[in-house]
Amino acid sequence: MQHGRIVLGLCVPHTPRIVDPLGAGAVFQPMVAAMRRAGATLRAHGPDAVILISAHWATTFNPYVDVADRHRGTLTAMECPDLIGSLAYDFPGDTELGMEIVASARAAGIPAIATREPHYVLDYGTIVPVRYLVPDENLPVIPISSCPLSSIAEYLSFGAAIRSAVETSDRRVAIVASSAFAHNLVRGPETWPTAQERAIDDHLIALLTHGELAEARALLPAFATGAKYEMGGKPIAALLGALGDGYRGEFYAYGPSSGSGNPILAFAPAPALAA
Repeated sequence: MQHGRIVLGLCVPHTPRIVDPLGAGAVFQPMVAAMRRAGATLRAHGPDAVILISAHWATTFNPYVDVADRHRGTLTAMECPDLIGSLAYDFPGDTELGMEIVASARAAGIPAIATREPHYVLDYGTIVPVRYLVPDENLPVIPISSCPLSSIAEYLSFGAAIRSAVETSDRRVAIVASSAFAHNLVRGPETWPTAQERAIDDHLIALLTHGELAEARALLPAFATGAKYEMGGKPIAALLGALGDGYRGEFYAYGPSSGSGNPILAFAPAPALAA
């Protein structure tokens, strides 16, 4: 009997400054609080594994799925070694489910590739959320990349393939998009998106919190172009493709980071959120 299902979806930021909650400035504290709440929500749902699509794991030609049975390393972020340096991590993966995701994606015509390279250092788009969502490093995490040469349509299909793999497994899974919305970066970490970009983000957030995921999927390419969404909106597309319909977002917070817009949203089946 098949019991696999997606019990929770999350859209979360990974701005480097929240890796140190005490050192983050005042403008980032609502984001820190919302990330802690997101972590509590995830743990309350008791998933068997976490699938995390990172906007900062950029793989040029193909989407990759890290199917290692253990993720262990020390991260110094190339973009900001002063903010994230010598950050050790050590948490399990899920080889079986990771390989099922790759097989499902390839069956759908998506050129996904499995990797279990032991010396690969995970990106901060993966590690920063994991520190909040799985602080005890006791849940399996399956990192998935963002491919610049893929389209939003391909990542929507990739998300649907992820859902198919989960549903044919015995896993209860949380799926996470680690990504900003608006992402027209400028200098100045406390800078918010422009009014026009914020309006685009607010429109998408309204669709998600009203459970209008089909319309959100249809409009995502326009939103991504209009506000220069991070990695072209592909992590968000994978999340929305995986959720399908019947989920509704709950808004936790929205914060700035160098001109980008960073929402924290949790998605559960609509009846669960309404209860």
